[in-house]
Amino acid sequence: MKEQVLRLIEEARAPMTARRLSEALEAPLEETQAAIDALASEGQIAPTRKGGWAVPAAIGLMAARAAFQRNGTPLAQPLSGGPSMTLVVSGADRCMPGDLILVRPQGERCQLNAILKRQRDTFAAYVRIERRAPKGAPKRRAEVKTIATAVPCDLRIPYDVVLTGDLDYVKNDQIALLKIERYPEMNRPIYASVLRVLGNEGSMAALMRAVAEEHGFATELRTEVEAEALRMPEAVGPEDLAGREDLRDLLTFTIDGSTAKDFDDAVSIERTEKGWRLGVHIADVSHYVRPGTAIDDDAYLRGTSLYLPGLTVPMLPERLSNDLCSLMPDVDRLAMSLTMEIANGKVVDHHLARSVIHSHARLTYEAVNRLYEGGECDISREIREALFDMRELSRVLRAQRVARGSIDFEIDEPEFVLNEKGEPEEILCQPRGEAERIIEDFMLCANETVAALARSVELPFVYRVHEDPDGEKLYALEAFLSGLGLYTRIPPRPHPGILQGILEEVKDHPARDVIRHTLLRALKKARYCERPLGHYALALKDYCHFTSPIRRYPDLVVHRMLKRLLDGQLDLAGRQSGLMPDIARDTSERETAAVTAERQADGIMTAAWASHQIGPKFDGTICSVTAWGFYVQLENRAEGLVHISGLDDYYEYDRERNLLYGTATGTTFRLGDRVRVRVERANVPLGEINFELLPPRRTDEVEEAEA
Repeated sequence: MKEQVLRLIEEARAPMTARRLSEALEAPLEETQAAIDALASEGQIAPTRKGGWAVPAAIGLMAARAAFQRNGTPLAQPLSGGPSMTLVVSGADRCMPGDLILVRPQGERCQLNAILKRQRDTFAAYVRIERRAPKGAPKRRAEVKTIATAVPCDLRIPYDVVLTGDLDYVKNDQIALLKIERYPEMNRPIYASVLRVLGNEGSMAALMRAVAEEHGFATELRTEVEAEALRMPEAVGPEDLAGREDLRDLLTFTIDGSTAKDFDDAVSIERTEKGWRLGVHIADVSHYVRPGTAIDDDAYLRGTSLYLPGLTVPMLPERLSNDLCSLMPDVDRLAMSLTMEIANGKVVDHHLARSVIHSHARLTYEAVNRLYEGGECDISREIREALFDMRELSRVLRAQRVARGSIDFEIDEPEFVLNEKGEPEEILCQPRGEAERIIEDFMLCANETVAALARSVELPFVYRVHEDPDGEKLYALEAFLSGLGLYTRIPPRPHPGILQGILEEVKDHPARDVIRHTLLRALKKARYCERPLGHYALALKDYCHFTSPIRRYPDLVVHRMLKRLLDGQLDLAGRQSGLMPDIARDTSERETAAVTAERQADGIMTAAWASHQIGPKFDGTICSVTAWGFYVQLENRAEGLVHISGLDDYYEYDRERNLLYGTATGTTFRLGDRVRVRVERANVPLGEINFELLPPRRTDEVEEAEA
C-alpha cells in the first residue's frame, strides 16, 4: 500500500488529499491514511497548507536528520546525501540529534519546517544532585531543597536537563539512563526522569553501557522478552527433527576467537573427484525466533549485536545466542546447511537444507594458526587433516577473488586487554592469520551462493549491496595520492581491481594505513537492499548476509525467505515482499548506529589507556593533517592530536598537498611522516588524546632500539 500511495503522489501534478488517494486506489480510507502516516514519518511525503500531500521536493522541502556540532551548532544531514547544512531554528520546537526533520534549503543554510519523528526518547547522562537549605533558614531536613540536573554523555545534545520524579535511589556523579518526559522548547530545558543507574562516573563499565544506550542498544531486556526466552526448550527435541537432514555423523566443527560465546557457523569438508564438497552450517535461529514475538520485535529494534570493549549487547537473549542456537560442541543443534560442490575454485552445484548437526570440536583461531605454523595444539588427527584440506581450498577460493579484482583492505582492528575493573592495560593489533582467512573465504562463498539462488528465482530478499563509487570522491582520492607523490590515474568508473592494485602498490609505503583508510572513505558504504545491486568491493554480482543470524537481523530474514523457497511457498513469500524495503532500510541504520557506537567506545578506551601513559615516548605516523594541527597514530592504532599551538614555528596549512609548512624554518609535516610524541593529556569521556611533539630519536637511540 505504501508503495502505491507514494507512486500516486509522485506522479500527481498537484498535492493529493487522503480521500482522493483512497478513491484512486479503491482502498479503505483507514488503510490509505495509515500508509500516508507511515510515509510522512519516514520523510518521503510532506503535508501542504491546504491539507494535501506531496513529495518534499515538490513544495521546496527536504527530509534530513538533525545533527549537532560540539559547540551546539545544529546541522541538517539530507537523507538523499550531500553536504550538511547549517540548521536555522525558529519557533518553539527544538530538535535532538538524529531526529527526522523537514527543512527548507536556503543555500548552505536551511530553515526547520517540522520535526517528523523523534529518534530517541532516552539518553545517558551524568547526574548532578545538589541539596541545599534556603539562605538564612535553619538547616533542618524538611527545608532542604534538592536541585537535580544532568549533563548528557552525548555532547551533541546541547540542552540543559532537569530531572524529575523519584531520585531517592540516585547519587550525585552517577551515570544514569534518562527517559525524556518533555522535549526541549524555546528557552526551556529537557525534562527527564531516571530509568535506571548505569554506574559511577569514573567506571569504564558504566561508560560502555552509556555508549550502548546512547545508540539505541538497551543493555537490559524487556520483561516480556525475558519471559519468552525462559519458555524456550532446554535442548533439541525429537519433534524438532521432522523434515531435517541428519548430518550428525558428518565431521563438523567451529572456528572462532578465543573469547567468542555465540557460534553461528560450523564447517565441514570432503574431497571429491573434481575438487571439494564444502559444508557451511548456520544456526537455524528462525526455528526459534518467529515473527510477531517479543523476541523478534526486540531483535528487529536492535538490528545487530553490539561488541564494545568489555561489553557485549547481544541481538538475542543469551538463552538463545549463547546456548540453544549456538553450535556448541558435543550437542545436537538445528542448522541451515549449505553444501557446495567446488571445482577449480568455483561452485558448480549446491544443496540447501534444514539439518541437524553435532559439532565435533570448538576450535579457536589461535590454535588453528599454531597448527599451520607447526606449533603444538590439542587437535585430533581427523580434524587436522580436514583443516589442511580447508587451507588448500581457501587458497584456491582466494586466488579466484584476487583474479576478479576483489578489494582487500587488510585493516587490523585494535583489541583491548582489560583488567578486573574493565580498564585497558594494553592495546593489541593482531593481524589476521590463516584460520581467520579460511572462515572469511568460506562465508563469502556461502553468501554469494545463497544470493545467486535468491536472485535466480526472484525470491523476496534482503541483499548486501555495495554500489559503484562516486566520481568526485575518486577524483579527490587521486589528488590525495598525488599529494603523497603517488601519481595514479583513476578512471571515473574503475574496476575494483584498479583500486586493489593501488593497495598492493602502497603496501610498503610509510603512509599505507592512511592510504587504506582514505581509499575506504572514497567508496560508498555497503548497505542492505531489497534489490540485487551487486557488491563493488567484492567484485560480485550476487551477495547477501546469510551466515550470522545470531547477531544480524538481515541474516534471520534471509533464512526465513529461504525456508519459504524450500517449502515451495513462493506465493506466501511474495506477499512479504513489501516488507523488504523497510527491513533493509532499518537494519542498515542499525548497523550504522553499531559502527558509530563501537568507534566511540574504542576512542574512550584508547583515551583511558593513554591517560596512564603520561611520560613514555612513542614513535608514530602522521595520519591526518588539518589547519589546527596533525593527528599521529601509534603502532597500537591509538591516535592523538599535536595541536599547531605547540609547534615551534608559525605553520600554514596547504590543503592541496595535505601538509603544514613552517614559514620561518621551512619544516613540513605531511601524511606518512614518522614522528616522536609523548601523551600530553587525555579526555576519557570524549575519547580525545593530545600529544606533545618531541625531537627525533638520536642516532645512538635508534641503534640501541634496533639492537
